[in-house]
Amino acid sequence: MSAAPCPYGSMNASRIFVAGPLCKGNVSDVCVVDSKCALVTKNISSVGIEGTITMTYVNGYKTGWDSVDAIGDLSNLSTIGLYNKLQEISNVKFKKGMLKSFVLSDANISHFELDPNSFGALDSLGPFQILNQSFFDAQEYGFRMNISNITQDAQKCEAVKGVVTELWSLHAAINKKTYSVSIRYTVVDGTYTGLIVGVAIGVVILVAAVCFFIRRRNRKRDAEFEYQREGGKSAGGTTTTRFITDNTATGIDMSELTLYRLNQQDVVPQKKIASGAYAHVLYGTYKGTPVAIKKLLSSHVGVSEVQGLIDEIKLLASFTSPYVVKLVGCCWDQPSDLECVLEYMNAGDLRDNLIARTSVDFTWNEKIHVIAAIVDALAYLHSMPVIHRDLKSRNVLLDSVKSAKLTDFGVSKEDTQETMTVGVGTYRWMAPEILQVNHYSVAADMFSFGMILSELDTHNIPYADVTNPKNGKPLVDTAIMSMVIAGTIKPTFSHTMPKWVRDMAQQCIATDPEDRPTAMMLSNVVRKQIKREAHQLGV
Repeated sequence: MSAAPCPYGSMNASRIFVAGPLCKGNVSDVCVVDSKCALVTKNISSVGIEGTITMTYVNGYKTGWDSVDAIGDLSNLSTIGLYNKLQEISNVKFKKGMLKSFVLSDANISHFELDPNSFGALDSLGPFQILNQSFFDAQEYGFRMNISNITQDAQKCEAVKGVVTELWSLHAAINKKTYSVSIRYTVVDGTYTGLIVGVAIGVVILVAAVCFFIRRRNRKRDAEFEYQREGGKSAGGTTTTRFITDNTATGIDMSELTLYRLNQQDVVPQKKIASGAYAHVLYGTYKGTPVAIKKLLSSHVGVSEVQGLIDEIKLLASFTSPYVVKLVGCCWDQPSDLECVLEYMNAGDLRDNLIARTSVDFTWNEKIHVIAAIVDALAYLHSMPVIHRDLKSRNVLLDSVKSAKLTDFGVSKEDTQETMTVGVGTYRWMAPEILQVNHYSVAADMFSFGMILSELDTHNIPYADVTNPKNGKPLVDTAIMSMVIAGTIKPTFSHTMPKWVRDMAQQCIATDPEDRPTAMMLSNVVRKQIKREAHQLGV
């Protein structure tokens, strides 16, 4: 006879209940299900790693009637229910993607301290819902405040050098109340530390490492964009690139684009408006409507390049954000003729605008709306999750009606569990971890966004004002890269830059990726600032 199923169902190692409805003890007890499917009650202060309990705990739980202090790492938990008259919660860690449900009951919290990643995990939850009516097998998702409130005390936040931030702001209309917490950043000094004299050996090592990085990247890129003919060598003994000139077997499946294919007669290119290393962009029309047409250069129509453009089109087709340039479709006669047709933005890119306009006619009031569009675009992309990986002012397009949108997703990749190790992008916008270990995450995008904020402030590219103290000439990229890796250089911010924008920029360019804010957090900050300024103007 088979054993009876555990009556507690999914209430197992992924769940924690403090003084919950099934607990028989007092308010500082925690109930779990052990390996024999028995409900075990323990005082939370004594719970450690125990073989008889299926859940793995981290030592260091401390609790009382009024607070949970240093509750520890809860990143392995998916459902957390705190049934306690709590007033403070600090030093707790949640993991985005793992945390599915957070329930707070009978609590009035005046101080809830979180690091940026834990805030991101908690803030990503939506309103509470149960997908199974059985109590023990209930599939719970989202957040629920049961006779509870979270209102961050400003003085307590300041005492821990935190930033008061609204929690679940996207669901304010549903919540019908506001919740706020304290996010604890590791603030970096935004001032330029100067060139350090007397560490020549260290600089030589760093520059050598940087040069190796560049050579390795270029070799990898050159190899990537070559398709060897059968036989492998030309008469001169060099590798020959195979260009796609017909529909012969190349390993490329054009049928993937059938859903987005346009009638080529309806797409009319008119003039070149931008050019890059592998492709150019033309202004044109589609059925009379202005569009931008991206097409590979004739010298770069190998298998890898064409497949890369196919991948970019497929990725763009998956986006539905007003802050990302929209795919209209694509057309081709043969693979090498593939054209990506995009919505047209009539004001050019942000870099050209910063060059052509002064701070007098490109005011911070206008720039703030550009900032809002960028962070909203990043919040959308990172939720998918997609890393842009080449964020800079050239890839932000402006429009007289549609404000700002992100473009150029030719190097973007989905953020999977695998290590991101494809070296792409422009060096001055790159995060130190990219230059040092070539590891991408969404935090790398946030660093690049910090560089864009410096551009918005100075109208120059990052580090344009930094010169060699010996000859007064601008530093070359390799010198800048080595200093970024060493943490001895930061971009310049002027005294006319709004303080809240400068603070945001300094957080974004933190050396440690863990200390950088998420795009969702910044979206909340920017939107609140826009509302505040509109209120001050009586709008």
